[in-house]
Amino acid sequence: MDGMSQLFSIGADYRMASATVRDMISVSADSVSAKLRQLTANGIASEAALVSTCNRTEVYCLTQRPEEVAQWLGGNANDSLFRLCAEDAVRRAFCVASGLESQILGENEITGQIKRAAQIARDSGTSGVLVNRLMEKSLAAAKAVRTQTNIGGHSMSYCGLAARAAAGIFADFNQLAVLFVGTGEMTHAGIPIFAGRGAKRIAVTSRTLAHAEQLAATADGDAFPLSQLPDIIGEFDVVISATASPIPIIGKGAVERALAYRRRRPMVFADLGVPHDLEHEIATLPDVFVYTLAQLGAQAEQSQRARQQAAHLSKDIINQHVEDFCLWWQKRTARQQEMSKG
Repeated sequence: MDGMSQLFSIGADYRMASATVRDMISVSADSVSAKLRQLTANGIASEAALVSTCNRTEVYCLTQRPEEVAQWLGGNANDSLFRLCAEDAVRRAFCVASGLESQILGENEITGQIKRAAQIARDSGTSGVLVNRLMEKSLAAAKAVRTQTNIGGHSMSYCGLAARAAAGIFADFNQLAVLFVGTGEMTHAGIPIFAGRGAKRIAVTSRTLAHAEQLAATADGDAFPLSQLPDIIGEFDVVISATASPIPIIGKGAVERALAYRRRRPMVFADLGVPHDLEHEIATLPDVFVYTLAQLGAQAEQSQRARQQAAHLSKDIINQHVEDFCLWWQKRTARQQEMSKG
């Protein structure tokens, strides 16, 4: 490692910070690369990868200046961020990738999010030997946890919980029309869930129509530009919205018009955006069922006991992977020190 730099994990998640703080430090998918390059170009960190999801934003970095990293990420909210160093940062990365730090324990979406974070860091030129290996080994640890325990079998993803909620409201799941708003990890994970349960129609809408078309094609579905959302929303029984828009993109007026078009047939919304994608007043409308991240997370507590047992078994697996990583790290550092003396 260079000089006195250390590996740090710095950020906030649903356990440690309020939704307001998480919204303040959230980074949209389109902005991650630029923000990482800003961090390394300023010399605050020599390597960095950033994970920003619905319930967490945290950076894994090699730095001598962790407080400046916290200021870069958190701004006025930097006092609310955790700082984990060395072995603790490694363990954090491995546990996050394995779903052990998720609100829905063992949820599957996080693995894809870690893969994407690693790829963005590589493409941006902000990750090096240490952070690349950290991301690689975190995914290896996650794979070991999922294959050696039953944590995945007991977990319920946010979209899985939304599907379960819809099944409790509509008599025939096979007749449901489902609209996904956004083309992020939630939509990637949600389409096969609803398609697998037999939804009649699946559609995707996004600002980038080509992305929507690509995802919709995986389920023989339809794609629409986001500008058409107010006009088409009434065609759908279930709406899963997961964007990084700074303001709500689904308004009360649009939903009122949709209900009139539907002749009061109910609608289910899963608001998985950070910040919220739905105007708060929508939840007050008759025949509308709105499920937020917090509500869906609370529902997962019903099966918490089984997942906790699997999580307990996962600790030994994580500890072994952390030990292996730290041993590699120590040997590499020792070789660098010997080379510098020579």
